[in-house]
Amino acid sequence: MEVSKSTMMSSRKISAILLFFSIILTFTSAPAYPQAQVRIKDIARFSGEREYQLIGYGLVTGLDGTGDKSEMSIEMIRGMLQNMGMELTANQIQTKNCAAVVVTAMLPSYGRPGESFPITVSSIGDAKSLAGGVLLPTLLKGGDGQVYAVAQGQVSIGGFESGQAGGGATARSVQKNHLTVGQIPQGAIMERGVEDKFARNGKFNILLESKNSTLTRHVKEAIDRIYGLGWARITNPGTIEVKVPSSMMDDPVSFAANIEDLTLSVEEPNRVVINERTGTVIVGNSVRISRVIISHNGIRIEVDDPNQATGRNRQNPKTASMIEVQGETTVDDLVEALNAVGASPKDLIAIFQAIDAAGALHGELKLM
Repeated sequence: MEVSKSTMMSSRKISAILLFFSIILTFTSAPAYPQAQVRIKDIARFSGEREYQLIGYGLVTGLDGTGDKSEMSIEMIRGMLQNMGMELTANQIQTKNCAAVVVTAMLPSYGRPGESFPITVSSIGDAKSLAGGVLLPTLLKGGDGQVYAVAQGQVSIGGFESGQAGGGATARSVQKNHLTVGQIPQGAIMERGVEDKFARNGKFNILLESKNSTLTRHVKEAIDRIYGLGWARITNPGTIEVKVPSSMMDDPVSFAANIEDLTLSVEEPNRVVINERTGTVIVGNSVRISRVIISHNGIRIEVDDPNQATGRNRQNPKTASMIEVQGETTVDDLVEALNAVGASPKDLIAIFQAIDAAGALHGELKLM
């Protein structure tokens, strides 16, 4: 019996020790901040996935008397007609139905000859409207001076201009949107592609949207867990160079797709976003405020030390606009207290800006 009791006591001690260490392990392994599961493709892109800016100038014709009256348009029309074998003087050209325009576009990544993409057309003269106009064939050039596409088509304004009947002083005109800027969906056709072969020399780069050293390391570790060490290398914060395995050299795109689908845990951003125009305030989960006292428009905010704030109420009964928040506290607590005393969105914006300027806001303040 004594041996049995000793054995039972030892088992209880072992169980207690294991329980103690399991509790310690649970608390030490728990994340300090809220985390979210995301895919690499949600927070990054490949280095070759970029667009290229194109620009050109041309003529829009077929306008209903709303075109240019400048010498620039006359010279552009003369040049165009000369290229077609017609010789006209400036006095023989009427430009009220034509407009000089600048054409801009973004050449898609990995584009190939024959592919079409949208363009934007904007007046550079004194034209009143491009509504109903047709863009004549226009060469679009890149920054290197080379022609990459040709654009043409009917300009879509997306707005309108109308007048009410009656004439005289009672007549009124209604205008919606800019009538001197329009778009042509799929109005350009690519004539030359960009030399952007994917995974050139058996490597490609992953570019993170956030140049964050910790996040960059987490992405590399996610790749290492699946493919092993040596395939991913951090070149600088926000950039990871990945080697394509020899077995996937014939299909590097599929290998990159597998990389994109890898998931990892990322910390939710400590950020307060403020839209001053609309009065919108968006607060992250873990943005905290240190001890601070602020007075604004009759509202007094005090984030106090919890060790010295024992027995105090959140709101001082003597002064309706006195707010005491025991800190460190979260921005959520502060917003709740401010709403309780009827603070306006404008007050919230000014208060957050003041807290950030005082160095008491432990997070990023972003103004829109």
